[in-house]
Amino acid sequence: MSTSPNSNSQPSDEASIGTLSLVEYPHPALFRKAKPLLRIDDGVRDAVEQMFEIMYDAQGVGLAANQVALPYRMFVVNPTGDPDSGEELAFLNPTLSRPRGTAIQEEGCLSLPGLRADVRRPQRVIIEAWDLDGQPIRIDLDGFLARVVQHEFDHLEGRLFTDRLPDAASLEVKRDLELFKDIYHSKQSRGELLPEDEIISELDQLEAQRCKP
Repeated sequence: MSTSPNSNSQPSDEASIGTLSLVEYPHPALFRKAKPLLRIDDGVRDAVEQMFEIMYDAQGVGLAANQVALPYRMFVVNPTGDPDSGEELAFLNPTLSRPRGTAIQEEGCLSLPGLRADVRRPQRVIIEAWDLDGQPIRIDLDGFLARVVQHEFDHLEGRLFTDRLPDAASLEVKRDLELFKDIYHSKQSRGELLPEDEIISELDQLEAQRCKP
């Protein structure tokens, strides 16, 4: 079972995370392996709430913490992508096990807008995690929900769906990825995005707040 974070309802100076926003490739958080949460505070709860809002606004069905520049092992999912239907699920410190079967289906990513490709993944998988109340979760997933969860889990490992493509498909998306890089670095040069060292410093601080004893 994954690491159990302590649930702490008491506010603290570290509790505020601030306003989150979706980051796009090649933001450093997308390549950083997320760290397990050791505590659940008001900041984590607020972050999960914001993540659902960002996910719905972007018409997504899942969103990992890396995608909003948080270095924490958590992601949110609603397979309907509709705030008025389906089930909202938040997974903290998840682990995956018992992959079974194989399925190929087209995937996209909110951090790679407009880019889509067929991805091969296990058809079924078991997820074990913790919810926002610090209670254990264990679900045997199948089909689309299993795919969404695996996609978001990859984010926590610093991995994108494009990393799973076979060689021929990888070559096809290479130009798109280069374009994302050009746009990203142009924004940095204009001061619209923070420099890399400042982004990494912020990630380090956030990690120290909730991932270290």
